[in-house]
Amino acid sequence: MVGKVDRVSIPNLHGWMPSRILRNLAEPVVEWCHFGGRRFTEPFFDHTVQQAMQVPFNLVFRQQTPLDALVEWQAASPGLSPDGFIFHMSRCGSTLVSQMLAALPSHIALSEAPPVDAILRMDQRGASEQQRIAWLRGFMSAAGQPRNGESRLFVKLDAWHTFDLPLLRRAFPDTPWIFLHRNPVEVMVSALKAPGAHLVPGLLGVEVPGIDPAAAVHMPQAEYCARVLAAVCSAGIQHLTTHGGRAVDYDELPSAVVSGIATHFGLKLAPSEIERMNAVTAFHAKSPSFYFEPDSAGKQGEASAEVRELTARLLDPLYTKLKALTA
Repeated sequence: MVGKVDRVSIPNLHGWMPSRILRNLAEPVVEWCHFGGRRFTEPFFDHTVQQAMQVPFNLVFRQQTPLDALVEWQAASPGLSPDGFIFHMSRCGSTLVSQMLAALPSHIALSEAPPVDAILRMDQRGASEQQRIAWLRGFMSAAGQPRNGESRLFVKLDAWHTFDLPLLRRAFPDTPWIFLHRNPVEVMVSALKAPGAHLVPGLLGVEVPGIDPAAAVHMPQAEYCARVLAAVCSAGIQHLTTHGGRAVDYDELPSAVVSGIATHFGLKLAPSEIERMNAVTAFHAKSPSFYFEPDSAGKQGEASAEVRELTARLLDPLYTKLKALTA
């Protein structure tokens, strides 16, 4: 059980990053690793943390604090507040968007940071909405410390965090956001090849709207995948019409990043910045050591009859609505 947000005695955390939250302990704690001036340039938050943890200092010296230290550190050393949230249905170009934003030295881009998910799930430990909002603000402030003079912070969420969008909006009511989507046949093919944690029943402990957890464990994998994607898209559509976000189709990328998305996030890009961001698009977003090759036609060709039937029944009507919202 988690109590109210209390004042705690905190160490000097300049140069330290809240790398993970251990929420299954008797008293949840934040684990910090020393970052110095390290930037988030890898595709995912954990990739950068893993590199930092290879430094001998971090193998020996770590700091652990109560969760409330995030709130205290924000008061002592305010960091940047998010300038843009990236929500998505999964496998639809969100990593590319994040990587393009991270290409500019003036930007901090956090991509699927596990501490965010840990804080959102703290309601399972009895935390109130007020506590989770305070911890979210504290984490963003700590992760958004301008270690190299950065002036903007962007945050890509996990696909299932679309269910948590109202809470994130209450925490950061002025932050603009987008919802990325893609032809669902292509998303299904990609997801079934390498299912994310949210596509395995019960693995995350996240309640998926419209899916009975008891029935989920007996569902065929493809059906469960389609129903989870449908729930994410349904939430995205609902929030787009009530919380002022912007729908972006995968087919608009990468040009939409330096035009519509940049404008939506309040960016005014110089030609040299656009050139730097576009340079990222030559490489695979999740595996930057490889060149990018378009794969939509290949995924369409790989789709089974089962995938096409499930997509037509559960996802195509939602994709049509998302396309309309994009237009």
